Amino acid sequence: MKDILPVWIASTIIVTKYYLFDLSLLDVKLLMDNMIIDWNMWKSKEEIEIMKKFARSGRIFTLVYTIYIYVFVILLLLVTFIPPVMDVIIPLNESRHMELPTHGEYFVDEEKHFYLIYCYMAVTIMISITVLIATDTQLMVFCCHVSGTFAVIGFRLEHFLKEHATLDGLSDLQRKECYKHVSLSIKGHKRALEFVKRMESLFSYSLLVQCGLNVICMSICLYQIAVLYGESIQIIKFIAFVLCELFHLFIASLSGQTIIDHSSDVYIKAYSGLWYEAPIEVRKLLILIMRRSFKPSQLTAGKIFIYCLDGFSMILKTSASYFMVLLSVQ
Repeated sequence: MKDILPVWIASTIIVTKYYLFDLSLLDVKLLMDNMIIDWNMWKSKEEIEIMKKFARSGRIFTLVYTIYIYVFVILLLLVTFIPPVMDVIIPLNESRHMELPTHGEYFVDEEKHFYLIYCYMAVTIMISITVLIATDTQLMVFCCHVSGTFAVIGFRLEHFLKEHATLDGLSDLQRKECYKHVSLSIKGHKRALEFVKRMESLFSYSLLVQCGLNVICMSICLYQIAVLYGESIQIIKFIAFVLCELFHLFIASLSGQTIIDHSSDVYIKAYSGLWYEAPIEVRKLLILIMRRSFKPSQLTAGKIFIYCLDGFSMILKTSASYFMVLLSVQ
C-alpha cells in the first residue's frame, strides 16, 4: 500500500490542478491580458528594462523547473531497466525481476504484456507531468510579472524627484507632471494588488491541496527510503519522488517570497525618495501608497498557509516529524 500511495497522491495533485485551472480559464486569460496592459503602462527605458529583467527570471525559472522535473521523472521510469543491466554487469544464477514504475491492475498477464503496459504507463506519466509543469510554470510567470510591476513602482517612487534638487521655481506644468507621475505609480500599484488577488483566487485551493498532500507524500517516501535502504533498487524511485517534491515546493515558496519582498520594498523605495520636496498634494498621494505597501502582498494556500521560504522550512520540519512517527511505529 505504501508503495503506491505516493503515486496516488501525485495523481490527485495533478488532477486537482488541472480541473481547477480548466474551470478558471477566463481568469487566466484576464491575467494574461492584464500583463499586456501592464507592459504598455511603462514608457521609460529603465522601467522597461526592469520588466524585461523579471520576464527573463520567469523564463529561467520555467526552463530550470521543466528540465529538473522531466529529468527525475525519466530517472523514475528508467529504474525499471536496472535489473537487466545488472544482469549483464553482475550476472546471477537467475535473471533479476523487472518491475513496472508503479503497481496497477490491468486485468491481463503483466509478464506477457510487460513492455506494452510499461509504454502505456510511461506515456500516461509524461502527459500528467506535462500538465503539472504547465500549471506550475504559469504560476511562476505570473509571480515574476507582478514582482516586476512592484519593482517598477518602487523605482518610480524613488527617482521621481532625483532630477531636481528642489521644486522651488518649478512651473505649474512641471508640478502637474510630478502629480501625474505619482498618480500613474498609484494606478500601477493598485493594478498589481488586484493582479495578486486574482492570481491567488485562481491558485489558492490547488496550492492548499498541494501543500497538504506533499507533506504526506514526502513523509511516506522518506519512510520507504529508510525501509528499503540497502535492500532494493526501488529506493531510487522514492528518492526521485522526494527530490521532485522538494523542488516543486521550493519553487512555489520562492515565487511567493519574491512577491512578499518586492511588494514590501515599495514602501522602502518611496520613503528613500525625495518625498519631502514634493508639493503637498503629491505627498498626500504618497501617504496612500506607503500605507498600503506597508503590508506586503502574499501568495497563500486557502488563506491558511503562506508560501514563502519560512513556510518551506516549516513544511520540511512537518514532513520530517511525520516520517519519524512512521518510523517509530514500524
